[in-house]
Amino acid sequence: MRHSIKSLAGFLLLFCFTALACTIPGTDSSDNSGDAEATPSFTDDSATFVLAYTFDLEPGSTVPGSQLHYVGKSGDLYEVTINGEPAQKRVGDSFIWSGIVAPNVHANYNLRLVEVFNTQALGTVDVTVLNPVPVALASMPDWPDAIRYNNILLTHSVSVGETIPGTTMTYDGVSTQGDVSSARLTGLTGHPLFATGDSITWIGTLQENVAIRYTFRVATFSENSLQLGATAEMLVNR
Repeated sequence: MRHSIKSLAGFLLLFCFTALACTIPGTDSSDNSGDAEATPSFTDDSATFVLAYTFDLEPGSTVPGSQLHYVGKSGDLYEVTINGEPAQKRVGDSFIWSGIVAPNVHANYNLRLVEVFNTQALGTVDVTVLNPVPVALASMPDWPDAIRYNNILLTHSVSVGETIPGTTMTYDGVSTQGDVSSARLTGLTGHPLFATGDSITWIGTLQENVAIRYTFRVATFSENSLQLGATAEMLVNR
């Protein structure tokens, strides 16, 4: 019976958090910015990625890359510090920080405190890499102390002759072999043809201290354009 009560309480907390998430900036589905959650923003000077983020909080722990520190719990209050300033929070309260996490990297942590099976910081993180210059690598670097950002979702639509943002790959049009048409990509190592639904992996750096691995899927393509969906993971070395 006690387990059932705990499970019900956990479900209710999760449901409440989902409702609260609708009020977090950038998560309102009626907002025109909603599509940006899966579409990174690339300019000449920066690349911004949005990811779903969860971090298990233990007394004395800090959310990686931020100045969000969890001191511990006292009754129904969470004792925390933000930028070194003490604060008291309750379940569902915001846990927000913005700043430089490493050279050339800025992040906005838009989190809330939840407790289902343990205490967690849950929400979204926007990671911006300044002046990105994609350079392909054979594998992800071994940076044991790097900040790891997973659960990055992306969509891209590129025209023929355009480079897929954040990579060295360029869409080179359609290649037909027999009755099968494939998208042809240049700027990568290995076989260059990909049919609808095929996966494409690209690993590289955006800055000397920022590595990223994309796993693309070919959604659709034509003589004029290529549409891709992807997930990505990023390492930021401090």
